[in-house]
Amino acid sequence: MSGLQNTTLLILGHGSSKHPESSASVRFHAEVLKAGGVFGDVRCAFLKEEPLVDHCLDGLGDTPVVIVPDFLAEGYFTRQVVPAKLAAQQGWENCRCSPPVGSHPLMGELIDAAATDLLGQWSALNTSLLVIGHGSGKNPCSKQTLLHHLGEIRAQKKWAQVADLWLEEPPRVEEWTQVASKRQVIVVPYLLNDGQHGGWDIPADLGIEAPAHDRTHECRGHQLRLSEALGTSPRFSDVIAELASIWA
Repeated sequence: MSGLQNTTLLILGHGSSKHPESSASVRFHAEVLKAGGVFGDVRCAFLKEEPLVDHCLDGLGDTPVVIVPDFLAEGYFTRQVVPAKLAAQQGWENCRCSPPVGSHPLMGELIDAAATDLLGQWSALNTSLLVIGHGSGKNPCSKQTLLHHLGEIRAQKKWAQVADLWLEEPPRVEEWTQVASKRQVIVVPYLLNDGQHGGWDIPADLGIEAPAHDRTHECRGHQLRLSEALGTSPRFSDVIAELASIWA
């Protein structure tokens, strides 16, 4: 990653005007990378909260900029909204933009690691691994990223079952008992941050009570363990740095 001291790394997130805590992981990733000193500067910008993507190139002048979308899938935002907002700004000609973080092959490994951390005395061969994605009615491609990662995990034949659930598409989170084939179930939210979805929606849809993490829930005839959102993994920053170095 040499030669990046004159480059600004710009990490783009979705953010939320209603739940600002949802951007915490993106801001944390930026702080970690800034402290690492590899890049001349590290900034973040959001679609739904300050600092906004609409003005993220202001003041950068002729500085080379590498942009990494901190999104977990290719979809409506990464293919349409973000490119349009960036191309309308002065300085866009000095930018290089990588694919979203979720497209990186390491995501499958991070999902497996998050689930393995919860196994304890359970055997993966007797455990259903259910991974929750967001899904979207705007772009059918948004599901394909996660489905690809799950296919890679499934091919390893480590888990008794590897299946997908979705917040906005079937099979939905509340249908998890119809999906899980084993009594022991581990659920991993394929989300950047717990926020509204991970902190409230998912536990409610699963039928479990707080505290949702760090315990085994007896629920609907199953034993269930829920991991924190995948984006809280400390290895996430490494993926962003690798993408930035490739595309800078």
